[in-house]
Amino acid sequence: MSRLNPAKALNGIQSGHICDRCNKRVRTGDLVRAYATHYEREGWVLRRVYCSDCGETSIRSETDNADKVIIEAVFWGHRLVSVDVQDRSRPSMKEEVD
Repeated sequence: MSRLNPAKALNGIQSGHICDRCNKRVRTGDLVRAYATHYEREGWVLRRVYCSDCGETSIRSETDNADKVIIEAVFWGHRLVSVDVQDRSRPSMKEEVD
């Protein structure tokens, strides 16, 4: 089964402006890291957003057999832009080209 590339799917997604770990305010233009999970019905769902000081760069373990991703992005007007995948629990998943 193919699915949308996580960087493409999460680019432009709306986001909160508080780090989920330290509660630091994230400002427009800040580099952030985020954690998302893919669900069959919902697609890619943003789960957590972290400031650059708190964000993980790799997925530690697979807990619920889901496809998970760590991304790095720029926080811009309560959206994540310029999304880049840092790590993925299932990197071999076939993705849609468009």
